[in-house]
This record gives sequence, C-alpha cells and structure tokens, in this order.
Amino acid sequence: MRKIIILIGLVSLIFSCEKKREKVEETSNISESKYNTIESLKWLVGNWDNIIPEQQSYESWKQKNDSTLIAYSYTTVSKDTVFQENMRIQQISNQLILTVSVPNQNDEQPVEFKLIPESNNVFTFINEQHDFPSKITYTNPVKDSIHAWVEGQIDSTYKKIDFYFKRSN
Repeated sequence: MRKIIILIGLVSLIFSCEKKREKVEETSNISESKYNTIESLKWLVGNWDNIIPEQQSYESWKQKNDSTLIAYSYTTVSKDTVFQENMRIQQISNQLILTVSVPNQNDEQPVEFKLIPESNNVFTFINEQHDFPSKITYTNPVKDSIHAWVEGQIDSTYKKIDFYFKRSN
C-alpha cells in the first residue's frame, strides 16, 4: 500500500511540474509578443547622418527596453549646432507614440505624435493640433538608409522638409 501511495504521489508531482512548465511557456510567449508593434521600427537603431555642403544632420537611435526606442538628433551649419531634439518611440498597448522634445520650443514641453496605420513600411506619426510639424514620417527605402520628412503649416503655408540619412555605424 505504501508503494502505491508513493507512486501516486510521484505521478501527481510529475503532472504538476508539467502543468507548471506549460504555464511558464505560455507566459513566456505572451511577453515575447507583447511589444511586437515596435519591432517594425527597430531598424532605426544605430547612428545615421545626412551630410550636404550647407549642413550636417545626425540622428542616433538606441533601444532603451522592449517597448521603447530613444534618439538624439541635431543639425550643424558651419560647425554651429542650429537644431537639436530628443525623441522617444514607445509602444503603449498596441499604439506607438513618438514624443519629441526640442529645447526653446513648445514652452519646453514634449509633443506627442501617434502612429497612423502603416503602409508599405512608411511610418507616419501625426498630431493635427501641432502647427509644425504636424506629421513626421520615417521610411527605410533601401537597406542602411532613412528617408524621413516633417510636414505641416508655417504661417498658414504648407511646408515639407526631407531628410536622407545613411547609416554611419
């Protein structure tokens, strides 16, 4: 009788451990796919530059964690920094939010842009309440390149500025 009780106990223990392992695997799969929306933009990670005779623009993207990419971007003209910004793309639920902070603009407050549904690897973030830019778009037309542009209204006139970056690392 004692052997039967021990055998039943061992079988119960084995099934219990198996169920626990299945539960851990399910949880693992959920956490792996939890941030799958931001995966489509991880090609941004790296250092990028846009060098033309009049100015030099640089953008450096890093992965902060599973749900967040961060960047610092700046432009120089004749070795003077004429523009700089900090950016963050963060996945909240299934929505991607691009937050941009520019010194001496927007009362030092960050501005958020929401990703609209992508088409053909064109990632457009919009904030219709913001004058310029109200749209920020990133594409990866060929490997190791970015075509980005900002657009919106400046003094009631539509304006679009293109940036063509090449990977520098």
